[in-house]
Amino acid sequence: MFPKLISILLTFVQVIIALYILLQFFGANPTPFVNFLNSLSEPILKPFQGIFHPIVFNEHSLDLSAVFALIVYSIIGFGIQKILAILKIK
Repeated sequence: MFPKLISILLTFVQVIIALYILLQFFGANPTPFVNFLNSLSEPILKPFQGIFHPIVFNEHSLDLSAVFALIVYSIIGFGIQKILAILKIK
């Protein structure tokens, strides 16, 4: 049960960050959905803010700090899942 909960939480974090990256890249307007997503992603991304400068392609901006956060959270989640599998925690 615990490994499944970790997997669900990891997937939730990954989806939130991926949506944030996409909406920022395409310059989404501040609609209620975008504001809600930003409020969800803010505490998740806060430790990574300012690590990298965004890359700008014409009018599109890629937040490399958010991409880095996505990679770090994925590695941590994968590591926790592997440790739980080794310890055979259910």
